[in-house]
Amino acid sequence: MPTSPESPLIRFDTKVQPDWLDYNGHMNVAYYTLAFDQAGEAFFSRVGLSQKHAEKTGNSWMVLEAHLTYQQEAMPQDELEIRSRILGLSGKRLQLFQTMFRKADSSLLASNEQMILHVNLQQRRSLPFSAPIMERLQTLYEKQRHLEYPAEAGRCIDMKATRPRP
Repeated sequence: MPTSPESPLIRFDTKVQPDWLDYNGHMNVAYYTLAFDQAGEAFFSRVGLSQKHAEKTGNSWMVLEAHLTYQQEAMPQDELEIRSRILGLSGKRLQLFQTMFRKADSSLLASNEQMILHVNLQQRRSLPFSAPIMERLQTLYEKQRHLEYPAEAGRCIDMKATRPRP
């Protein structure tokens, strides 16, 4: 499922590194999180919430909740493309959704959904996005709203059938 250069998705490229592999011969779960986090840094830098911005203003972003799904294995030397988009946006929160694809065959490998909170680092408290940041986020969100809602979004882990009955 390649994206066009005009796609409103924020794209980030990386490659499975040898030290990202586990004893099963594929990318370890911890490195999916690392790759998604690196793509998140690129996403937030693009809208103005970079490390430089955090150092200058004392305002940054933090992940409140995350959910990863795995569809296929990422293998040694796979080149990866991670696409990030906004699924929800409020004054100080953002629902970020990311998908990881193998570039060679466009296979969906994994997805990552996060609830992001804008924070003041000195007070360690939430605060609304600044007007310029919110304007950029809203513009991007409007460009992405027409995209199909991902099937993996909003999922949770639940084994109701195996729970003991009261």
